[in-house]
Amino acid sequence: MNIFKRFFGTPQYISQTDTTGDSPNPDPNDVWAFTDPDARDTYEQKGQLRELEQDIRFEVMRGEPWQPEELEYKQEIRRLLREETIRDKGTYWYTSPFPTVYRAAKNGSLTIGGQTISFKRGDDIVFQCRMTRDMKPELTAPVLVDRLQPTNKSQFCGNMGGAMKGMGGKM
Repeated sequence: MNIFKRFFGTPQYISQTDTTGDSPNPDPNDVWAFTDPDARDTYEQKGQLRELEQDIRFEVMRGEPWQPEELEYKQEIRRLLREETIRDKGTYWYTSPFPTVYRAAKNGSLTIGGQTISFKRGDDIVFQCRMTRDMKPELTAPVLVDRLQPTNKSQFCGNMGGAMKGMGGKM
């Protein structure tokens, strides 16, 4: 599921993404590396940015840096954006870290950890965190390729069934 971004009611609004074709290599310790900027703005406006940061740091990242295959996902997304194979769908994933959802403009593939994941024009492509991958063994890489349906409900990873329940405590 994915959440349509708020368009703030202004004609000059431009959707932001967690990755662009010219983004620098992500810092493995950057808690916001996989968070859609519009999702982050939404949680900041709701006064929940600190809770979101804690959820990402201790549930999504599990108190560790981003893993090499997660960073490789970002490199592949940058490549696909530069090639104009994918584009911003205007939505973000419904669970933290609330990554941007991309839409395939044409058939293609991405390679993560030596595994090639193919997609077709019209497919949605989104980052999947460790906890989601642990709960869904069919996800063998930190990416989901699917045709996503909209929702208006979001949730922190700490509220999901397989959560570690804040292993690192409060920040």
